[in-house]
Amino acid sequence: MFAAGAGVYVLAYAGFATGTGAWPMLLSAFALAGAGIGLAETAETAMVAAALPDRLRGSGFGLLGVVQAGGDFVSSAVVGLLWAAISPTVGFGYAAAWMAASLTIAIVLAVRTRRAP
Repeated sequence: MFAAGAGVYVLAYAGFATGTGAWPMLLSAFALAGAGIGLAETAETAMVAAALPDRLRGSGFGLLGVVQAGGDFVSSAVVGLLWAAISPTVGFGYAAAWMAASLTIAIVLAVRTRRAP
């Protein structure tokens, strides 16, 4: 699910990067971004819940929230700076590239995990 969420995010950010002002394209990009949030964040939460014992789960969810918030802040700042300094296409292209890298890593890890004895 995490990889599916990353893939949907790539499509959403690519849609935003096209720079089109047509409302159907924007609606599609926002819908894809919402689906990406639903898939990726749910998968992250499930991974934390499965990986930690009961006594550490609360702290694990707190740490996950801190990591997500920090990532959201840095990502928003960088994309905003690129948007303002260069163009919206560059800003969202940057975000799409990072999500594509995340998707690649998720796929590689999934393949390696399935091959491991």
